[in-house]
Amino acid sequence: MNIEQHVSNYINIYDQLQEKLKWNVTDKRILMTIASLYVMKSKAFHHERFIHISDELKKQSSVFSSMRSYLRYTTAATLDVHFENAVELIPTFFSLYEGFIQAKFQRGNFTYISASVLLTKQSNPSHSKEIISKVKAIYNGMRREHFLLTSASDYPLATLLALENRDGIIQYTENFYRELNNNGFRKGNDLQFLSHILSLNKDESVETLVNRTTRIYDAFKESGLKQKTAYYPLMGMLALLPCEEVNMNIIIQIYEQLNNAKSFKWQKDMNVMLAVCFYVSEKLAHESLIETSIYTTIETILQAQQAVMIATIAAATAASTSNSNS
Repeated sequence: MNIEQHVSNYINIYDQLQEKLKWNVTDKRILMTIASLYVMKSKAFHHERFIHISDELKKQSSVFSSMRSYLRYTTAATLDVHFENAVELIPTFFSLYEGFIQAKFQRGNFTYISASVLLTKQSNPSHSKEIISKVKAIYNGMRREHFLLTSASDYPLATLLALENRDGIIQYTENFYRELNNNGFRKGNDLQFLSHILSLNKDESVETLVNRTTRIYDAFKESGLKQKTAYYPLMGMLALLPCEEVNMNIIIQIYEQLNNAKSFKWQKDMNVMLAVCFYVSEKLAHESLIETSIYTTIETILQAQQAVMIATIAAATAASTSNSNS
């Protein structure tokens, strides 16, 4: 599937979701995220199957669970694109969630997202307790380094890092954080996420990856895109591709195509994010990358970006609900 087909398929799936769920989901970004999950995994969207999974998630959740809100839709999509037997795995999903709770993670959206990450990435379910302990250790390490920046929204990323099963990951990440800041990147949660993305690459030096990321940062400005801190993780994803594989002109074409679609013209930040994600996911289909170690790394980072998209919307929606109730 080429990029034009990616975008066309994305719009088609979004339109189906909008028609069926417009009264259930008021935030367009949620439907955009769901549609993008199917496109990036090249998975056919079947509305009835999707609704069946989301209904089962609601049915099997507790009365006051946030899984009874819109989160069940993004979770249903995550399970659907990864598993043929998604409904059968729902009890395992809730069991993993309870495993996180027993390890003193907070109840709520971010822990559910972490449980879905663990379910889709782990190869041996019997190791779940051990992995969750590693997640806790990594999260605590993140808090020690950046207490004010680290919150429950970092649970999904900590889960992905734990699955990498590498020693010294927190200190290695700090090397990126420091060097990127020295090169003009602003301190904050987005820089922390960018640092974690780059740390997943085992084959390149810190200096090489920082230089590549700085070039991508400059390329954003040259292409007419703002150099927002929210785009730092996207820059990191592109920096992990071989230099010759990055074509900002194509990314801009995708971005403009999304901006020109009536449903998305007011969603500029999401459009930038999805333009990069579609570009990178299409690159992963190339034989030249499939045979390299970077394939698995970038696939992991795409999932991290998806988790962050869902987590960001979760936080914004929770804040909106809180404000409307105050």
